Amino acid sequence: MGNREGYKDPTADIAIHRAYHARGKLDYTKFNSYDELKDYIMQRYKIKTRYEAEVYIREHMPKESYFQKQIMDWINKNIPGAAVWKEAAGPYSVSGIPDITCIIRGLYYGFEIKRPFIGRLSKIQKETIDRINESGGRAYVVTSVKEVAEILKDELRKRV
Repeated sequence: MGNREGYKDPTADIAIHRAYHARGKLDYTKFNSYDELKDYIMQRYKIKTRYEAEVYIREHMPKESYFQKQIMDWINKNIPGAAVWKEAAGPYSVSGIPDITCIIRGLYYGFEIKRPFIGRLSKIQKETIDRINESGGRAYVVTSVKEVAEILKDELRKRV
């Protein structure tokens, strides 16, 4: 059995696949754009149209909770003393509050987690994030651990 380029050695195809996957999951941070992700999905899974690629991505991309857990685990592991929790959603909660609250040395960080490329911020979420930032807190819309690490890089330098 050959690879997609027609050669007998499938290693090039396997290497490309591994470059975009981490622990069996597609690593969305490896893609520079949504179009690049769609192109990869079309090539990898023999999908013919960009619309079908979009449907495939929406159906197969993990839910926000997957990314929330990754981010919370990373903060707990890498920022000693950080207080971090997931905000509860429900009828008695305040609309628009970021998904993850993190307090580091008295500073409030709010992280609204969205699915890479396809997650969209609601109007109330944007207004709440703006209000938090205007009042001295720090609130962000993020899609990955990599983005959170970049935001918290100064806190990482301060860790003992």
